[in-house]
Amino acid sequence: MNNAYLTPLSFLLKAFLRDRLMRVLFLFLIIVPMIELYVLIQVGEEIGALPTVLLTIFTAVGGLALMRAQGLAVMQQAQAAMAAGQPPQQQVMEGVFIFLGGIFLFLPGLISDTLGFLFLLPFVRHFFIQQSVQGMASKGKFGQGSQSGHYYEGEWEEVNPQRSAARRVKSIHIEGEIIQTPETHSDKRSDK
Repeated sequence: MNNAYLTPLSFLLKAFLRDRLMRVLFLFLIIVPMIELYVLIQVGEEIGALPTVLLTIFTAVGGLALMRAQGLAVMQQAQAAMAAGQPPQQQVMEGVFIFLGGIFLFLPGLISDTLGFLFLLPFVRHFFIQQSVQGMASKGKFGQGSQSGHYYEGEWEEVNPQRSAARRVKSIHIEGEIIQTPETHSDKRSDK
């Protein structure tokens, strides 16, 4: 091949791969299908072409039926949790993993079907949910201004009840700071 053709192609490929999102898209659109195709060819050489195609179809159809059944079960659990007055956080996370499993099952290939089936196994879903939630502290900052020029600001953090029990925390501790500027201190309310 001529180097004049490789230079613009390599330039475009380098520019395409600079952005992180483009790298991920490149991975999913080019590399993963190539690996899937390689695995399908290797399995086809071992068990034959027709059994490989039938295996791929069977895993997709069986996985989609399993996804539907588990999705309905999780939806019923979420409705029961809401009826009991509890937030359905666990069920929502399970629904997300069931949806991801369905996407992987929809993609043709044995590797993606295996990942899809893994996401449909309840103990695998629970493990991934625990790993994704672990270490995520719920905390934030709050600030609000009023028309009179006062500004209120604060921070909050949700404490894990198990950690609190382990530390034997028996009281609520709230820290705060009130700052008065000369303008807010000298303001007199006329509506007394």
